[in-house]
Amino acid sequence: MIENTVMLLIAVPILFSLLFVALPKSLYKYLAWAFFIIGVALSVNLVLDGTGVVEIGEPNFAMFENIVLILEVLVILFIIAVSAKYKNWPTLALGIISAAIFAYTFTNAPHAEGASFNIDQFSQIMILIVNIVGTAIILFATGYMDEYEEHRHLNRQKTFYFTMSFFLAAMNGLVMADTLGWLFLFWELTTLCSFVLISYNMDEEGINNGFRALALNLVGGIAFSVGIILLATNDIATLSGIGVYAGTDAAAMAVVALPVALLCIGGFAKSAQMPFQSWLLGAMVAPTPVSALLHSSTMVNAGVFLVVKLVPAFAGSSLGTAIAVYGSFTFVMCSALALSQRNAKRVLAYSTIANLGLIIASAGIGTPLAVAAAIMLILFHAISKALLFLCTGEIEHTIGSRDIEDMSGLVKKAPLLTTLAALGMVSMLLPPFGVLLTKWVSMEAASSNPIVIVFLILGSALTTVYYAKWMGTILSSSMDKNAVHHKKPETYFPLSFLGLAIVATSILVFTIYDYFIRPQVEILLNTAPTVSGQAGQFTSEIGAFAYAAIFVALALAFVIYFATRNMFTPRTAGYYMCGENNMEMDKLMFRNGLCSYDKSSVSNIYLQNTFGESKLTTLGYAISIILIIIALAGGVLI
Repeated sequence: MIENTVMLLIAVPILFSLLFVALPKSLYKYLAWAFFIIGVALSVNLVLDGTGVVEIGEPNFAMFENIVLILEVLVILFIIAVSAKYKNWPTLALGIISAAIFAYTFTNAPHAEGASFNIDQFSQIMILIVNIVGTAIILFATGYMDEYEEHRHLNRQKTFYFTMSFFLAAMNGLVMADTLGWLFLFWELTTLCSFVLISYNMDEEGINNGFRALALNLVGGIAFSVGIILLATNDIATLSGIGVYAGTDAAAMAVVALPVALLCIGGFAKSAQMPFQSWLLGAMVAPTPVSALLHSSTMVNAGVFLVVKLVPAFAGSSLGTAIAVYGSFTFVMCSALALSQRNAKRVLAYSTIANLGLIIASAGIGTPLAVAAAIMLILFHAISKALLFLCTGEIEHTIGSRDIEDMSGLVKKAPLLTTLAALGMVSMLLPPFGVLLTKWVSMEAASSNPIVIVFLILGSALTTVYYAKWMGTILSSSMDKNAVHHKKPETYFPLSFLGLAIVATSILVFTIYDYFIRPQVEILLNTAPTVSGQAGQFTSEIGAFAYAAIFVALALAFVIYFATRNMFTPRTAGYYMCGENNMEMDKLMFRNGLCSYDKSSVSNIYLQNTFGESKLTTLGYAISIILIIIALAGGVLI
């Protein structure tokens, strides 16, 4: 029964969060394996159960409503208490504002008589991402956190696993809840969990970045709650009801435009779009599994999930156009900022923000083809980015650095890890993988808007450059491979699983489209995009994408490589540097013009003077704020 599965998807992660607290650390690996298996089973079972609406009525509704009320009060009290403890006055002020809005809503808003969970194809996709990718990340953490804490002299794994598991419960509730009040509770719970996880190291840097994330997401939460109040004045209490109401006529769309714009701002903050992006960059101080969870399967996807769900309320309007320009601007600006980064996690952070901007731009375009691309990109991006973050964490443990230049020759020290990391990078920018396919479809859908299409083309080009630089570095061969790289099953199973998932979802892209995407777009826009195809080929309005043929060519190339790699003896050559090498000490050393010895070095170009954060961030803040104001104006003047 779908009702039972819905409840289990919230209850089971909470149960595991309690088990992580109650049981000793020696059992965490077994708990993580069990959580992964059960998470996969429950998410697949929800898909097999089909779509439907789960109504929560009396007498259960009163009990659940009281639980929701208590949790909302506890969240607000925690925010106020922790802000006062650390004397973070901006966050304290935002917490007090949130409390005042909650008090107003509780005393003035009409009380609902029921609630509902809406399980559609989009919710099913999100549940699969959260419970398969999310639990795989927790499984990876069991092979990662011991070494991480040993280096930092920490012993907080109970807090870590409790919060990570509870995070998944909150995300499951968020993507299934249809009642706006309940949706807002799950929304705020994810904000709270992110604060705890980003502050995990409990040092000054971690706490400051945790408060930055909390403050910026509280700004989004305040916009979200004001939007809910405005919708309540028109008796709209469900997320799906917004689109139904707006679809009645132009006057109705004008009524909901402003609250929908406010809800979208909440989504922009949650997805770390400019000017809110600093919280996600600051989240890089947390352990790598936290970064992977926030960037791929949970936190940031909540924002784009909401924006896509709201498409019926702004499709074809000036508000939609403003959202499309805003998202595409974030895409190109953060792609440019990623180009200047040497820190691998910051590259991935900017890449995440950029790709979420692409999703928001596609939602803003609002055509069936664009919305289909947005939903597909959420799926493909989540898998690829989770793999890349986890690989980066394992690379850091292997070589002791996350600087891309220090990864030169990684393929000699850790060939399997390098192969998986390269697969993740290739899947973000080359055919026949799903991310490129959805970018192609997004650009096709944006062809009628010259500003958006130019931004998408430039952003895609920049994406190719920074991933190609990184991939070329790890596939080079200068690193000393004397150090032993230990492979842990709890580490490499999630990495290999995610790598296989990238390949499998790309091969099955048309099946995924036909089963999940087409029905969902029909629900949102009452029409399906003009996409057809057959096994091995994806065909849209301007052409075909024969992904099966490309996969066959790639498989053949691998076969040829493994069959011939021992047939040839590689030639070796020394290094010649200015006529005088110091061969006795190190053949990479040479005598410089001052007769002292230097070590030769070769690095990528990062164009800090052109694309550096100091050059572009302030400009990005200014333009993105202007675009948000335009979006709000579109909501008022629609």
